[in-house]
Amino acid sequence: MRRGFIILGEEFLSLLAAFLAFMLLLSNFIILNKRSSSILNERMQLVADNIADTIAKKYVDSEGNVDLSKLNVTLRDKIEVRVGTAHFGGNSPDNVNVYSARRLVFVDGQPLLMEVKVWP
Repeated sequence: MRRGFIILGEEFLSLLAAFLAFMLLLSNFIILNKRSSSILNERMQLVADNIADTIAKKYVDSEGNVDLSKLNVTLRDKIEVRVGTAHFGGNSPDNVNVYSARRLVFVDGQPLLMEVKVWP
């Protein structure tokens, strides 16, 4: 057969197979990326829930009130806690996903909403 600018049958099939293999790899990468991001979202939401539960259980005095002085010392970076008008930890950034959990706590006998925010 004569070769020219026309792609012969075998070359066309090999190019088609290579293209399909590349598309399969690309789609698998996109699917894995979406799955890993959803796993990260679930994990960070669990972290926010666990921190809120720990604060609501661990830092309670004998009268059932949350001790805010202990709360101020133990917070790390990438955590923001608001109890009523009191603010502890860092400030949540605007350019990343922020995960939050809310709990009802008592401070000096008053029920207040505690909001815990975490970010990666």
